[in-house]
Amino acid sequence: MVKLEKTIKYGIYLAMLLPLVFTSRTMFPWHFGKTVLFQMLVEILLVLALVYFSLNKDPAQKQVLSGASRKIVRLNLLDWLVLAFVLLQLISSVFGVNFVSSFWGNQQRVQGVFTWLHFTAFYFLLRQFFTTKKDWQNLGIFVLAVSFISCFIAWVGPYFSIFDNIITKGGRISGMIGNPIFFAGYLIIPVFLGFSWFFILDKNSKWRWLSLLTGIFGLITFLFAQTRGAFIGLIAGILAIFAIYLFFGQTKKTKQAVAVAGLLFIILLSGLYVFNQKSDYLNNNFSLASNLLNIKLSATTADTRLMAWQIAFKGWQDKPVFGWGPENFQDIFNKHYNPEFLKYSFAETVWDKPHSYPLEVLSAMGISGFICYLAIVLALLIYLVNIIKKQDNKNRRLAFMILAGAVVAYVIQNSFAFETSNSLLIWMMLIASIAFYYSYFQKENEELKKYDNKFLYKVIGWAAILIIIVTPYFLYKNWTFYQASVCMGDTRDAEEIESLYLWQKNAPKVLAAEVPFFWEQAIFLTKDLSTFDGKQILDKKTLETAAYQLADIFEENIQKYPTSFVMRFWAGQLYSFMGEYINSEYFGRSEQLLKEALDINRQNQNAALVLAKTYLLQDKVEEGIKILKEINQNSIGYEETHWFLGLALVQDGQKDRGMEELEKGIDFGSGIDNNILYLIDLYAETKQYEKIISLYEKLIIRNPKNPQYYASIAVAYAEIGDEENVMININKAVELQPVLAEEAKKFLEQYNIDIEKYK
Repeated sequence: MVKLEKTIKYGIYLAMLLPLVFTSRTMFPWHFGKTVLFQMLVEILLVLALVYFSLNKDPAQKQVLSGASRKIVRLNLLDWLVLAFVLLQLISSVFGVNFVSSFWGNQQRVQGVFTWLHFTAFYFLLRQFFTTKKDWQNLGIFVLAVSFISCFIAWVGPYFSIFDNIITKGGRISGMIGNPIFFAGYLIIPVFLGFSWFFILDKNSKWRWLSLLTGIFGLITFLFAQTRGAFIGLIAGILAIFAIYLFFGQTKKTKQAVAVAGLLFIILLSGLYVFNQKSDYLNNNFSLASNLLNIKLSATTADTRLMAWQIAFKGWQDKPVFGWGPENFQDIFNKHYNPEFLKYSFAETVWDKPHSYPLEVLSAMGISGFICYLAIVLALLIYLVNIIKKQDNKNRRLAFMILAGAVVAYVIQNSFAFETSNSLLIWMMLIASIAFYYSYFQKENEELKKYDNKFLYKVIGWAAILIIIVTPYFLYKNWTFYQASVCMGDTRDAEEIESLYLWQKNAPKVLAAEVPFFWEQAIFLTKDLSTFDGKQILDKKTLETAAYQLADIFEENIQKYPTSFVMRFWAGQLYSFMGEYINSEYFGRSEQLLKEALDINRQNQNAALVLAKTYLLQDKVEEGIKILKEINQNSIGYEETHWFLGLALVQDGQKDRGMEELEKGIDFGSGIDNNILYLIDLYAETKQYEKIISLYEKLIIRNPKNPQYYASIAVAYAEIGDEENVMININKAVELQPVLAEEAKKFLEQYNIDIEKYK
């Protein structure tokens, strides 16, 4: 039994390594693959735990093994609230709009009820097997060690080839987490934990100062992630510590000192904020500080977040009690879509999260889930206040004040983001540790209250048998998730390198793996087809590799979820491709589905644009132009809509009006090289060589080793009589491709340019 207990504990320690895991071949390798592996580990540990407790034949009799009883630790209010939260998630899934999406989740976020059940099981494993102060102190040290390694890799990783394609390079640090926002969300608790453990560990502990140094190192790394929402959480956590100390500090003198320090902190921070808004000094000399302090409602990220939050609130008003179900925010977003999102780019027209976890809970789980979430936060703070009151040692008292700051910081930073597996792991660990310390300090002795009910242990015995029977199925299920994601990852790699052959080879493997997120795989594959189409390399053979099966998947989901905009939108695109490359009869189904998508929200430009394209492909130019004009009326000033209207007008023979619209949308259209070449051809017809030159200059900046661009711009310069630039560019073309020398000589003779003059 001792070995079994140690095995379970080692398994828990292994799980805490999650932030350091990277699964290179899966989709979203920074979090999906590792979460699946975590789920498999938890399932194994859960079986071992049930076996461990079911072997307690006489729960009424004290059985002490290595200082620990095999009895189950009695749950407190916080434990029950954690359990209630995941049960409410399940209920919300049942009453929501898409049970499959809510329960199983998807690869992009991995936050379905299935995943939450595993994190909840992990929470209770912590509660049942970490039952002494030493257990928790050691686990805290281990968590800090992992965070230290994570921070260290974040700093040095970009300089080692082994971390290529793992650590994103740039001004903001993201480490093994892959995203600065998620990285900051993961680090914020270990930052506070490092300072807390400095005070909670015995003064003679060798880990005390290392904990403090880890906290400081984590804080520095956290700041270099440059995440403003997390920074606000950090400030809120620090202010919470000041406030708590004013109430529960031991002496009047220290309270006064803390009050003065807190006031100075607020004045300094406020002063720096105002100074940063009115001066460029920090931006020019301390860009890190300037970026963190650049908090204003007029910022692009603030605008889009505020609109998303409004949509989340409207979603809650639609379903106030149990919400839309977890992982269904995309449906809320599409129903209440605001066309203003397009002003910030096409990427901003798709939101699957409101980027505020409290609002996500409110819209997904209704008021019932939101109250439970608030109750967990409130219980944590109340528990910590009770723990603080019971501390005679000033260091321990301060340690738990810092943990209270960690709770506040995490909740506030999550108000500007959402849960991820990496941060959720640490959050569950923090909740479990507070639940332990609360129960521990309610008793004067070391032993926590435990259940002595014989019937309970019999139930656990039967549960162990049942779980042992079903666990192989869930392990297999998780493994199929992983394998399916690897197949999709390989297919996406083929798309990125524009290999139709590899895509044709891998796409059928994706479609052969039937998983609960099959619908998401179908969307990913259709996105790939859309990319190929945009690059003008899609062909019938590639499309037929997957089209018919994709159509079946979409049709099945459309039948199941009659209010789904997403399914209609992507199915509409797929059928449009099928109409263009396979059989024109498919255009009819494309039109029908896209019109149904617009019926859900008439203001969604994406569906309207695809519908317009579908019309234009059928030479229904009038219908296409009518839709594009309608979009332009509702999206005044948006470059994207002007560009597509311009293309339609040119196709209709209205070149002058078309060129006007294309020029209004040129900043959007010129993002793709083929679009620039298309514009150049149009300008060439009217001999607008100055505009042609500026467009070729853009192409040369993007691809300075393309000799054809230099040769072509030389022609444009020749037409306006700029001989000097003709020579500069023609020489560059010949330098890059010497075989052009003879042709270049003939070209210069044609324009009567004296080569000797420019030697």
